[in-house]
Amino acid sequence: MASIASPQPALVQTLAQAAQAWQQGRFEHVVALLEPWDCGPRMHPQVLQLMGLARMRLGQLELAEDCQRRLVETAPSDVGAWINLANTQAALGRTPQALDSLAQALALDPRQPAVYFNRGNVLMQQGDHAAACDSFRRAGELAPDRPDPFCNQALALNALARHDEALRVLQNVVARHPGLAVSWNLLGMTWHKLKEADQNALECYQRAVQCDPGLVDAHINAAQVLVRLQRPDEARAAALRAVRLDGRHAVAARTLGVVLSIAQERQEARAWLERAHQLDAHDPVALSNLLTLDTVCCDWNGCESHLTALRALWQQGRVEGLESWRLLSLAVDGPELRKLTEMECAQRFGRVPASTPERWRVHIGAPRPARLRIGYFSSDFHHHATSILMAGMFEQHDKSRFETVAFCFGQYPAGPDDPMRQRVRAAFDRFELARDLSDTELVALARTLDIHIAVDLKGHTAGNRPGIFAQRVAPVQMHYLGYPGTLGMPGAIDYLVADRVVVPPEQRAFYSESIIELPGSYQVNDRARAIDAHTPSRAELGLPADAFVFCCFNNNYKITREVFALWMELLRQRPGSVLWLLADNAEVTGNLRAAAAGHGIDAERLLFAPRAPLPRHLARHAQADLFLDTWPYNAHTTASDALWAGLPVLTCAGQTFASRVAASLLHACGLPQLVTHDARAYLSQALALSAEPERLRALRRQLVDNRLTVPLFDTERFTRHIERAYDMAWARFSQGLPPDHFAVPPLS
Repeated sequence: MASIASPQPALVQTLAQAAQAWQQGRFEHVVALLEPWDCGPRMHPQVLQLMGLARMRLGQLELAEDCQRRLVETAPSDVGAWINLANTQAALGRTPQALDSLAQALALDPRQPAVYFNRGNVLMQQGDHAAACDSFRRAGELAPDRPDPFCNQALALNALARHDEALRVLQNVVARHPGLAVSWNLLGMTWHKLKEADQNALECYQRAVQCDPGLVDAHINAAQVLVRLQRPDEARAAALRAVRLDGRHAVAARTLGVVLSIAQERQEARAWLERAHQLDAHDPVALSNLLTLDTVCCDWNGCESHLTALRALWQQGRVEGLESWRLLSLAVDGPELRKLTEMECAQRFGRVPASTPERWRVHIGAPRPARLRIGYFSSDFHHHATSILMAGMFEQHDKSRFETVAFCFGQYPAGPDDPMRQRVRAAFDRFELARDLSDTELVALARTLDIHIAVDLKGHTAGNRPGIFAQRVAPVQMHYLGYPGTLGMPGAIDYLVADRVVVPPEQRAFYSESIIELPGSYQVNDRARAIDAHTPSRAELGLPADAFVFCCFNNNYKITREVFALWMELLRQRPGSVLWLLADNAEVTGNLRAAAAGHGIDAERLLFAPRAPLPRHLARHAQADLFLDTWPYNAHTTASDALWAGLPVLTCAGQTFASRVAASLLHACGLPQLVTHDARAYLSQALALSAEPERLRALRRQLVDNRLTVPLFDTERFTRHIERAYDMAWARFSQGLPPDHFAVPPLS
């Protein structure tokens, strides 16, 4: 190659001015100074170098790449030029070309740590976290005194879910560089991912803030962990500090919105979440939280627009922040539910191998243990819908053939004297308080106790611990009751307990699990559910004495635009009727009354019932005439409450588990005629029933008279059926067979 001539004196002066402008961050001035010199095929390398870097800082990536491409042609042995070209190519999304440029740099200097460091960054961008980890490790070996290769290595390890290794790397970094705020922040994030000790994570974030009070990310992360620690005031303060430090930080705005939403300050929460969405329209977390507010407040216009925007992101694989259970009340069908849930779980836990760990192979070919050990995992062993339904079943287990162990990782809202907590605790052979255990410790405990079948009672609902099932705590793992849909964790959850109504055979492909089909309904019920002896009058409840009372005590987020329109048509055609709903929050009450007025219905015909203790709530059902169900998210416990209290329920069965639960309950209590299959039939049946009071009275008598004989409320019979399910699932495992769909034969 011909030697590069020394620059002309005028160019030397210009380069000096450009270098000074660069140091001052005046990148437009750098370009203005050097553009007149960028006019020949063989420009001086310093012109091309400064022009390329300045254009990159200005976001002029295509022009920057052109400069840097010409630079490596002019000075092909310049390692830094190849690195800068690679960085620009990566910023343009051209990761294969960036890796090629870094390969050129590596050929020139195989011991240059910056090459390995930048190569690791490009590999991270490409999604090859394992190769990135190796590249960062090599950069650290070549530059052991620099913390950044080790910090990025920890990022790659976390992306590979190798959190314990990331923890060790970062602990070494903070020991050697105790004043480096970024490393403390990363260490906190790793503790956060491990869920080992939120307090440890918080302490790391606090150290980061001490080192650099302006590190916005540390304030954001502290707010998030404070939410998990149930310290809402401190969480709000940390999030506020973040937005004050940087008012254009999208994640800071989103975090404050989430904190306010949890505190049920919905209007302020929406304002901050909308700001986050304006700052970053491609953030699925902000959109998901806006969608949650939409559903909770019955803001159907917002719901439709935000769901459309989210679907565009989901198609790109962007499922961060997705709350699977929120999908159940939206127009999301079975195939999409499975796809999205599996995508979200794969991102969080990776793919779980479906092989049997060596530790449990001892059971293959062995006879059934005298007592099959069943582990029930939940945060809801207190006055909660799960325990309200299941308490009787826990008590009815055949203790000669089954040993039951509860793994409780929840809080107790009603305190230690909660009667339901005491009742449930007494029903188990062993009750493990696991709230303060990490996932790893909880897995170790379950394995130490040699649990044969692990039953998850949470699914994708608040307070869940899916990470323990991703690590496998038992030879057979299944989900029951808590979540009406697929968990999307193939290899981790072997079975989903259902029935033929909620999951017809032709819909099994929409589930990651094998289906256990129970006879009757999948839903257990407790015959000991007490109804208050005092039946309140309509006057006490604020109901008109002579009106026909349609009611729906479902959570308001289950009410859709379509269902509400049908209800308004009912009120229009039945002038002497009212609609009695649950009062969830002031926003939704106002929105529903405004929607009624929009349909030409007097908003005063919508009446709202406050929440009440369960016995009193059951007693007030006597003053309603017909329970109107919602879809695609049916009444579940709410429907069995109504049926137990003797109130007929009208439902419309859809195509998902959540939209077929009420149909399952009605079949199991002998009222299949109250199951419809489309909106027209639902409206027609509601009109017919509201015009035939004697028919409704007959249905009510049927419910009351047969309450203790129908399968839905036969707790002992149900318990024997689910015990058969456990036996059959264990038999398959002990024969060395993989999980598969099977039906439990009914008791003769």
